Amino acid sequence: VYYQEHGSGEPVLLISGLAADHAAWALQTEDLERLFRVIAFDNPGVGRTEGPPGPYTTALFADVAAELLRLLGVERAHVVGASVGGLVAQELAVRHPELVRSLVLCCPWWRIDRYAQALLRSWQAFARAAGMLELFRQTWLWVFTPRFFEERPEALAELERRLLEDPYAQTVEAFCDQAEACLRHEALEEVRGISAPTLITVGEADILTPPAHSRALHERIAGSRLHVWPEMGHAPFWEIPDAFNALVRGFLEAH
Repeated sequence: VYYQEHGSGEPVLLISGLAADHAAWALQTEDLERLFRVIAFDNPGVGRTEGPPGPYTTALFADVAAELLRLLGVERAHVVGASVGGLVAQELAVRHPELVRSLVLCCPWWRIDRYAQALLRSWQAFARAAGMLELFRQTWLWVFTPRFFEERPEALAELERRLLEDPYAQTVEAFCDQAEACLRHEALEEVRGISAPTLITVGEADILTPPAHSRALHERIAGSRLHVWPEMGHAPFWEIPDAFNALVRGFLEAH
C-alpha cells in the first residue's frame, strides 16, 4: 500500500473515491498538515498500491485502511472519506470502530440503488470502449458543476495533463475492478451503531450522490451533523476548497 504522511499531531486518514489516488486530497493535505498528521494513501486498484488483485469490495478497502493505520502505529484517527471513500469510511467505522476518533463523510452514498448501479455499469462499458481519458471526461460532467466548467477551464486542462503524464495511471481493468466495490456494496443498516462524532457534507446540486443519501445517513447515525453546500455538485473539496477545508478543520479540532 502506497501512502504519504504530512505534518504532525493527531492523525487524519484521507480515503479517496473511485479512480482517485492520494493526490486527489492535495488541497486538503496542504491545509490540514499545519495542525494534524495527515495520512493519504492509494486504495487497491489505483496509483502505486500493488495489490491485492480485484475485483474489490468496500469491506476489503476498509480492512486495508485499518491495517495501514495499525502498521503506522495509529491507535485512533480522524477519518475523512469522499464519494466511494465515504462508503469505505462507513465500513471502517463499522468493522474497526476502535480505530475511528471522528468521521467525515463527503458526498457519500447511503446505499447503491438501481440508478447508481446502472450508471456504474455504463461507466465500465464506456471505459472498455473509449479508454480512461474519455471516461474521465465523461465522469467530470457528473462531478463538477456547469459553473466550474465555465469559470475554471484551466483546472480541467490541468487534470487532463496530469492524467496523460501520470506514470501510475489507472488501467481500464483496475477501474472496472474498483467499480465492483460500489456495485457489491450492501445497504449498511449497521451505520446505526456508529458512535464516533460524524460530519456529513453534500452538494445541494450533486447529481451523482444526491442529498437524499446524506440525509438517510444523517437519520441513521445518532448525533451526526449534516452540512449541505448551496449550488455545489459532487466535488466541493475541489471547487470551494477554502470553505470546505474550514468546515472540516473546525470539526476535527472540536473532536
